[in-house]
Amino acid sequence: MQQDQVRQYVERYLASFSSHIVEAHPDYLTVKLPVEVDKDIGNRPFYWSWVEKMNLAYQPLILTFAFHPEASPEGQRAEYLHLGAGRMQQIFDSTKKHGQFVCMYEQVPREGLLSSSGRRRSMPLVPWLGLNLKVSLLCDKKRDILLYMGVNLHEPRIVHDFPSVLYRLPLSPAIPDYCFTLERRIAIPQAAQLVQQEVARMLEKEDQTWAQEARTRLEEERAILQAYYEELALREKEPEDQPEESSADHPEPEDALPEEPEIMNQTVEVPAQTASLDEYRSSGGRILDFLRANGIPVTPREQIDQTEWRKSTPSEERQRRMEELSWQYEPRIEIKLINAGLFYLHSTPQTRRIL
Repeated sequence: MQQDQVRQYVERYLASFSSHIVEAHPDYLTVKLPVEVDKDIGNRPFYWSWVEKMNLAYQPLILTFAFHPEASPEGQRAEYLHLGAGRMQQIFDSTKKHGQFVCMYEQVPREGLLSSSGRRRSMPLVPWLGLNLKVSLLCDKKRDILLYMGVNLHEPRIVHDFPSVLYRLPLSPAIPDYCFTLERRIAIPQAAQLVQQEVARMLEKEDQTWAQEARTRLEEERAILQAYYEELALREKEPEDQPEESSADHPEPEDALPEEPEIMNQTVEVPAQTASLDEYRSSGGRILDFLRANGIPVTPREQIDQTEWRKSTPSEERQRRMEELSWQYEPRIEIKLINAGLFYLHSTPQTRRIL
């Protein structure tokens, strides 16, 4: 996504909310944010909670977006917008929030509303449900398939590549004059079920080699893991079969150092002639010993409560790793809705499949 595309996207986003453009410069854009945009990208949650709670007047937020970092406006605070910026991600999230579902009407030209006698007539608009789906084929690899489908809700039928039909039509959120909408003979949940069946038919025609290869890799990884834990079990049994050796067979060396006593429990006597901390430090003493000797309490170390902690057994660890392998390699299919819309059309899209 180049910088000119970033600017076009931001301008379309702001125009969809009828934002007031204060200054439009080739290098930057100053805009007064409306309420919906301010709540999504203004980063003022406490301000909005206070305004709504106290029923105060809204003070619009004015931001300047720069699209070239070396050409920022002088004397103004500008924010550089680019793909990957935090504010740009907020704009994407806001677009998905407000634009995931739409309702549009085809604008019929005046010529189409005239009868043979030259009088205007009413024109029916057919309801269509448009769905953009992402089908993911998942295992230790991933493959995404994008599907764009339209469902006729008046006469059940499915059209593939539905957006290519919509791009050629003049659409508006307001119904045109002298037009009326036909009734929906199937509900939206029923249309979604028809789309699921169509997606299932399409996936049946797909090459299933990816799933077979994923299961083969899963069995190989399971065999390696099984062999590892079998070898681990044999190694744990070997020390149990050997006789225990007494401590007399391995006497401690004479030069072994005694264990260091617990420092926290020691009482260190400081010479009486040590009058200050500086003198005690200059003589080579430690600050901690000086504080203890002068009656300053020492904060005890925080003890970690390990009463409920228990080390996993090899069988439990093996089971957990087997489940991780199944999650990673087991082939599966996920279908996610990207966005959808209800469209009332006068034109008739070419039907790819009739139900």
